[in-house]
Amino acid sequence: MPNDALSRAPWPYGIGIPQRFTERYERYQQLGGLVDITEDARAYAGAGPLRDAERLVFLSLVFDQIHKEGLEGDFVELGVYQGDTAAVLARHARRLGRQIFLLDTFGGFDSEDMKGVDAGRSDGEFADTSLDAVRARVGEQGTSFIKGYFPQSADQLPADGRYCLVHIDADLYAPILSGLEYFYPRMVPGGFMIIHDYSSLIWEGAERAVDTFFADKPEGAIPVPDASGSVVIRRLRPADGGPTWRQRRAMLALDTWHSAANGNLTHVLTDGWSVPEAWGTWGVGPSHMMTLMVPPEPAEQGYDIDVDLHALAWNPDVPRQIEVVINGTRVTWFGVPSTNNFKSISFQSVRPLTNGILTVEFRPCEVVAARDVVAGSQDARTLGVGLHRIRIRATEPSRV
Repeated sequence: MPNDALSRAPWPYGIGIPQRFTERYERYQQLGGLVDITEDARAYAGAGPLRDAERLVFLSLVFDQIHKEGLEGDFVELGVYQGDTAAVLARHARRLGRQIFLLDTFGGFDSEDMKGVDAGRSDGEFADTSLDAVRARVGEQGTSFIKGYFPQSADQLPADGRYCLVHIDADLYAPILSGLEYFYPRMVPGGFMIIHDYSSLIWEGAERAVDTFFADKPEGAIPVPDASGSVVIRRLRPADGGPTWRQRRAMLALDTWHSAANGNLTHVLTDGWSVPEAWGTWGVGPSHMMTLMVPPEPAEQGYDIDVDLHALAWNPDVPRQIEVVINGTRVTWFGVPSTNNFKSISFQSVRPLTNGILTVEFRPCEVVAARDVVAGSQDARTLGVGLHRIRIRATEPSRV
């Protein structure tokens, strides 16, 4: 993967780019990763050299976590200046089909904020920008530009707004504190608040605003090693907040076929599976486990689980035997012949465990490497079941 934009980072020893964006990038894409670090770096750098690449990488990892956990809510940036981070955050928001709100005076500091710890600052700082220039750089898809003095400009935000990522880069105590006061109660559980300049020792108001606001909150600031010492805060989840993000991801929509191709079911294939492929995913070894979740109010009659699969079957006279264990109990055996190794199978009236979990385990009876039984194969994996797709349905009363 080319890293020409990143190579321009003015750090004499280079920077540590996470392996998911470099040598493991193909694997990252197979698992559904959405970040294009090279193109994002170009957007972030604009016409100049790439500076503070650590900040770019950090924002990319935060986005990956939002994507992984399925956090709901929109994106916000308070303090846009010329749009360096806005250009990247807008790309991230579009990848998830979210809205991003960009708030700034688009003309530098407001004299109203030049007081206290920030007295003596010049209202001409950061004035070399404009709304039109930022709009041209960031693009308009899914993006709302809000020009004005914050917090008064907050009346242009949705009254019922909820946010999974709020990036505050307002430099001064007053607007940072106002941003924390406004957005903190509107953060979704697990959402990220990122405040720039906290550890810089240049903008003392940033540190003071964060410390003041979070002094009586259960969350605390976590330092980030970018050039200006950002900090990140994750909004706590309530103890009785319902299913965790892992449980929500495993809660597949009912009555819908879900493909295992291209990593679409990675979040429910919990153990004994190989890398996703274009058709689906191979199970490897003696056990392949899926962990599914059903809605909080389970169907009275239980659930039917439909599975389309194939299996490595090499003996034309003996079907490949697969044992199936659901919620720890063996429920069936089935055979997959080598002449037509595709199989559709349905498990009916399955009742979840008390916490709504359904586990489905496939156990191939004989485990051998493909290259040892298939002529011409170089595949050293012990291939068992090849999963194509699954579907969960509430069992119809007539079937019980």
